[in-house]
Amino acid sequence: MRLTPPVPRHYPSHAAFHLPAEDTAVCEARRRVRAILHGWSVPCGDDMVLVVSELFTNAVRHSGSDTIDVALWTADKLVYVEVTDRGCATGDLAPRQAELDDEGGRGLMLVEALAVRWGAGSAQPGGGGHAVWAALPC
Repeated sequence: MRLTPPVPRHYPSHAAFHLPAEDTAVCEARRRVRAILHGWSVPCGDDMVLVVSELFTNAVRHSGSDTIDVALWTADKLVYVEVTDRGCATGDLAPRQAELDDEGGRGLMLVEALAVRWGAGSAQPGGGGHAVWAALPC
């Protein structure tokens, strides 16, 4: 079962883009999100940029996907993001406790700390790929 964010009937603001699943695209994802949120005059931009950076990086490193899709929208005084890959990675996505010397492993922990709610599930009805979303107050 896929946990999905509430879907309002009308998004006052909505934007989407896709980028190659490459390390070098993470910076471009941050830049685009920052520009979109600035255009919407959203005050939580820095936190959302960090969340997108972590989710996009996870998709690049773990999905095996060629491209990654990012969607942003506002509803009910929240800003939502959904990062979707088309990879073949399986398994539950859950924050883990990283060791002090670990170079990674803190991404979902940061998302959980910044988001009022978040969830993840299969991107396709029959499985395959992940869709991870988060909602931040604005």
